[in-house]
Amino acid sequence: MAPVAYLGPVGTFSHLVARKRFRAEERLVACPSIGAIFETLLADESARAVVPIENTSGGTIYDTVDLLIENAGQLFVTEELALDVRIALIGRSGGPVRRVFSHFVQIQHHRDWLRARYPGVALEAVSSTAVAAERAAKTKGGAALSAPGAAEIYGLDVLARPDLGGKVNVTHFLVLGRRERRPARPAEARTALAVSFGNECGSLYRFLEPFAKARVNINRIISRPYPGYENRAVFFMEIDGAPGCPAYDSVIAKARRRSLTFAEFGSYPWKRRLRS
Repeated sequence: MAPVAYLGPVGTFSHLVARKRFRAEERLVACPSIGAIFETLLADESARAVVPIENTSGGTIYDTVDLLIENAGQLFVTEELALDVRIALIGRSGGPVRRVFSHFVQIQHHRDWLRARYPGVALEAVSSTAVAAERAAKTKGGAALSAPGAAEIYGLDVLARPDLGGKVNVTHFLVLGRRERRPARPAEARTALAVSFGNECGSLYRFLEPFAKARVNINRIISRPYPGYENRAVFFMEIDGAPGCPAYDSVIAKARRRSLTFAEFGSYPWKRRLRS
């Protein structure tokens, strides 16, 4: 079976997304870091990967963006998934909570709730929510903001389920592969790009102008330093549409002419939403 790499260990939200999306079709491979996910993907032509790119509270996952840009031309986005994240505070019942572990995204999202419910508790960011559960299991007075299912995996109890007053907690994931897969419905697809242009007054405006005039929506635009250059940026973008959509080809042609570098990561479906 072809491997599907995800941010491990077992029990992370990345594991949940990979399991829900691929079920028993593929072999799931837990990786200790996002960098290791990309290494797994690049080492096997048949491999795919599930990587987080953005959370509604924690913001952009820059490791994912930087590694996509670094490997432009070798990887394609084949799908975007959104996960409605349900989080729980897990630990050992019967004792005080002195230290809470979690991924920085969940700490950021639940900081106010933790301060109100557990004043003075120490907060420690780790690489994933499953690592947080593992650390909590080994720490006296430790607890973790993690997936509720991680409690059983690591021998812990669900201590509380945070009430955030209706605030959404959604993480977006990209499914990556080595081969481009054209979407069946271009009008319902998105396309990912990485572009750079000169560092001069109006350069960003001139690049974006054709998109505005053609009414092509830009869903995501992220500025990152251009590797090896000072005062130059590269922009990772996600736009509505795909080849075959009205105005798409002409807008992309204009964007290429106004760029110093231009890379496409393919077009893909994006409307699938999962629940944790």
